[in-house]
Amino acid sequence: MCRIYGYVGAGPDETALRAARDAQLSGGPDQQHCVRGENWGLGCNRLSIQDPSHGRQPFTNAGGSVHAVFNGEIYNFRAIREELAGRGVRVDGDSDGSVLVPYYELHGDRFVDRLEGMYAIALMDLRFGQRLKLWCDPLAVKSLYYAVTGDGVAFSSELSGLTALRPRPLDVDPLAVDHYMNWQCLPNGTSWYAGVSSLRPGEQLVHDVRTVVKHRPRNTCPPPAGDACTPEGLGALLTREVERMSTQSAPVAVQVSGGLDSAVIATLLRRRRADVTGFHVTHEGSHDSDEEGYAREAAAHAGIPLEVVEIREADLPDLIPATVTALGTPNATPHAVSAYVLFREIARSSFRVCFVGDGADEQFGGYRRHSTALAGDDETWRARYLDRLSLVPEAYYRRLYTPEYRALVDSGVSSRRRSLELLGRPGPSRLEQVLSFDRLHKLPSLNLRKLDHLAMAHAVEGRVPYCQPSVTAFARRAPDALKVDGARRKRILWAAGRGLVPRSVQERPKQPFTFPVDAFMTPGTKLWDFTTDVLARPRLCDSGFLSGPAVRRVLAEHTEGRDHARLLWGLMVLELSLPRIPGAPFR
Repeated sequence: MCRIYGYVGAGPDETALRAARDAQLSGGPDQQHCVRGENWGLGCNRLSIQDPSHGRQPFTNAGGSVHAVFNGEIYNFRAIREELAGRGVRVDGDSDGSVLVPYYELHGDRFVDRLEGMYAIALMDLRFGQRLKLWCDPLAVKSLYYAVTGDGVAFSSELSGLTALRPRPLDVDPLAVDHYMNWQCLPNGTSWYAGVSSLRPGEQLVHDVRTVVKHRPRNTCPPPAGDACTPEGLGALLTREVERMSTQSAPVAVQVSGGLDSAVIATLLRRRRADVTGFHVTHEGSHDSDEEGYAREAAAHAGIPLEVVEIREADLPDLIPATVTALGTPNATPHAVSAYVLFREIARSSFRVCFVGDGADEQFGGYRRHSTALAGDDETWRARYLDRLSLVPEAYYRRLYTPEYRALVDSGVSSRRRSLELLGRPGPSRLEQVLSFDRLHKLPSLNLRKLDHLAMAHAVEGRVPYCQPSVTAFARRAPDALKVDGARRKRILWAAGRGLVPRSVQERPKQPFTFPVDAFMTPGTKLWDFTTDVLARPRLCDSGFLSGPAVRRVLAEHTEGRDHARLLWGLMVLELSLPRIPGAPFR
């Protein structure tokens, strides 16, 4: 697990490389190295987890003609090592990343189709000229930002690293605000800056000095492994994935939210090893969303200790800006603060690996909106579904735009129109349409990017068993009725979890990992004072994106008793995230 950066072409110098390195130091505090050639460079900040004594990056072949840097974990690396050994190729040590260069030399670009794990890989091949190649794993668990200019390509794991590599300041993409209001984040393929993108799930980019080619993902899901589409088959699959994802010698942490997904992982981890500790975030005061009791029962059932971390109201004015900075890109989900504190405490307890339950709902249909989409009529279900994913429904957030910004959005392809096209892509069923949209767009852009950036801000690697390619393949071939059947959702995982979680968790209603923003966002509280202070001097309005009177009206209505807590939180986060570039970017 690392932070990577680099470039090909004219532009960045050694000072820029050092700046990109330093901007991402928290995600790779153990080793920092780079390799440079004429008009190219690759760098890596390493977080040493698997075989710390080996695996120094950048990786280079014997002839010095192929170099690579890598962020992530390859869970089938030992099988790859055996395949290489059968071809007479010896790989020293037991680092997962050490197999990448020889495996690329053996299979070429299609070597990534054989990788199982989460990764962002950058490789410089000098054998036939200069070719920079970038890859992202099938669900984009690991982020990779890049910019293509006439001078070449620059890339980085974090946006701050990429901006450090650019010789000139970047312009804000005027459509970024529309993306955020529609997605609650900036979706894959976009960023705050014009001309700066991020690799989409499974995508590859190749630059050969003259041209840039982006290759859409092939079907990287492995063929069926023989597991029947039954609860028992799913349980066996998850057991195998957790086992091979937890082979390192260092102790392991697991997020225990009090729900099904994390409770299953906690029990499977404890069956594998004895040095597992659960971590749970709670919030000061009494809240309907409090899950501490369920989390304690789930940890006790798994047989692991549980560390409970409390977020105090007085700390929010400091925690929110720290979270926004760590994310580097806006994310409107209030529980991002909870995740930031969770990983901070995990790091303070000297853990470097934490398992989380992200992805189970998107794979197996766990959200209420999935049932609603299936029950909706043919004409309106897509728009209603997307309104549930937006900060507020589209008709509402457009009223916050200035007339000029609304006209700009309508002059091209708005974020909502684009997401309607993505959601409307044909599938074998409406449910699979929805789940494919969630897996490939909502999950990577909102949840997995948040996980990657907030965990690595504290030098912690977040591991996601439900996002393994084998789990995706299993979920895609499982019958719809085993995923969503009326109001019953995620049926096959609930059935697989019998015996792995306590009855109290089995019988409780679904509660997402959350932050009680409505309780804290009341006049007179620390959060209210902080939010109103941020929105009292909004650059979003000064830059021409949002209407000042419309924002003030939201504040006034909230004080009068109309609940706008989530909207106010989202606007506050957007304001704090906006790059400090003067002027009105879209005019």
